[in-house]
Amino acid sequence: MRARPLTLELEGIERAAWQSLAEAAPPDFARGIGLETADIGGAFMFMASRVPALQFNWLSGTGLFGDDGSSIADAVRRFRAVGQKTFSVQIPPGQNASRCESHARATGLAPHPLGWAKFHRDTAKPPVVQTNLQIREVGPDERDAFAATAIAGFGMPAPMASWLSQIVGRERWHAYVAYDGATALGAAAMYVDGDFAWLGIGATRPEGRRRGSQSALLARRIADAGRLGAKHATTETGVPQPGQPAPSYANILKAGFTVAYVRPNWTEPAA
Repeated sequence: MRARPLTLELEGIERAAWQSLAEAAPPDFARGIGLETADIGGAFMFMASRVPALQFNWLSGTGLFGDDGSSIADAVRRFRAVGQKTFSVQIPPGQNASRCESHARATGLAPHPLGWAKFHRDTAKPPVVQTNLQIREVGPDERDAFAATAIAGFGMPAPMASWLSQIVGRERWHAYVAYDGATALGAAAMYVDGDFAWLGIGATRPEGRRRGSQSALLARRIADAGRLGAKHATTETGVPQPGQPAPSYANILKAGFTVAYVRPNWTEPAA
């Protein structure tokens, strides 16, 4: 079987992880935040209509998977129809990227200053990180510690924990916590499917930062991905902005990842 281009694989594993995350949401919680996903001509829409955050409202894979960019107008219409103004259209590189930009501009969107760097590395020779924290994969009995730590690190509202906790023990998911004794300081997750692993949901409580938690969690996940048979690992974070710290970006590079490409975000223009 002929291998798919790397961009399709990296976008595909990220999409699969988010689709699984959406399916894991408790029904009442999902209804409460207006959670829905949709395949729009090959592109993938993720929407939480009652959460005004770019993190939970976006269209990905535009110009890929058979989409020629026509998905953009449909997705923008859906976001606007429910009153969601905080959303993004992500345009990865590809032969249809210019066409997608034209579609985005035609709907009234504009490039956002912050783009997403998409990272890739193979899982051979994972980094070795020295830390006095204990990094362990957790099971359902520690799902609350994982979820509470993640939302504290991200600064999310407490009800979000009921959602994140559901991926612990779910098929293809692996959840990790960094402990200082009995205190959970950092959390991270990994979604593995075949040759590819997506590393996401990495966060550290404010009081636990600058202790190497995320570097250690990255190293553990890369090693575990290889052990589980995955040959490639991917993750993403915002491109560093002038004058602003970018610890996540630096940690990812230090873990042996390289930037596969930058994915621009197109959003509603600032008022």
